[in-house]
Amino acid sequence: MSKLFYKAMIEDIQNEKCTDAEIVSLLDIFEYTMKKTATTLARKAWFELKDFQTARKFKLEDFTLFIEKRVMGDQEQWWGTFESPCKNLKVMGTLERD
Repeated sequence: MSKLFYKAMIEDIQNEKCTDAEIVSLLDIFEYTMKKTATTLARKAWFELKDFQTARKFKLEDFTLFIEKRVMGDQEQWWGTFESPCKNLKVMGTLERD
């Protein structure tokens, strides 16, 4: 089964100056990106959010996202860091079958 159909689970976040609305939107982008990247062989990826339609809609174009897959035991974990000039959000998530 394709990992596109897995359920994204946010396990932990660390927020530095992001508003609640920004956090919700950034987590949506993280879940989408985690699922898309999991279908490739990539272990690390970097994105400018100005390339995401959702980010433009919610005025998050100044953020970048670095995402990395780490294997801990038998579990794949996805670690992401959103950065802008004065705000940061770190996220750890996993993918689970529905």
